[in-house]
Amino acid sequence: MAHIEQFKGWAETIRQDVDALKAVIESDRADEHSRKLAGGALSYLVSRMDLIPDWNEGIGVIDDIMVLRVVAQLTNGHSRGALPAAAEVALDRMANEADKIAAFLGSALYDKLKSYCSKLEDQVVRGRTPGQVIEDAAQRTQLYAELEDEIVRTVPIVIADPADAELRLKAYLTHKLQ
Repeated sequence: MAHIEQFKGWAETIRQDVDALKAVIESDRADEHSRKLAGGALSYLVSRMDLIPDWNEGIGVIDDIMVLRVVAQLTNGHSRGALPAAAEVALDRMANEADKIAAFLGSALYDKLKSYCSKLEDQVVRGRTPGQVIEDAAQRTQLYAELEDEIVRTVPIVIADPADAELRLKAYLTHKLQ
């Protein structure tokens, strides 16, 4: 149950987390891979086809905050350019928190989640790819507006039964990450 409480707490920093990934997208000094991963993670947040439907009681947003952390960890090995200090701190914090996701899921399931997240840089969400988000200011503006709507709708996370939530979370991810 400690895991689910921790995941819930991460939702409180979602604005900073999203802003940090926006900074990667906006950085012309970050490598293309990092920028596309950041674009893929942010697009994931507004996707209707994510791993756990957002309407799923309590846990529907947890996969979103997990994806942000895994992507932050994936960008660690690449150049993110010179980012504002707040963005660097948030990205490093999220990358470290990804280790807690690995501890919760176990290495086999975490590796599948990491693989899934690495492919987000090529996913089309709402008719646009992360590459288009990077290249086109209008596409970025649209994504950022959608993100704001999504954040307002989904936070805070309310979970009545943490043990049940952990079981459902693992079951969904095990089923979806084949």
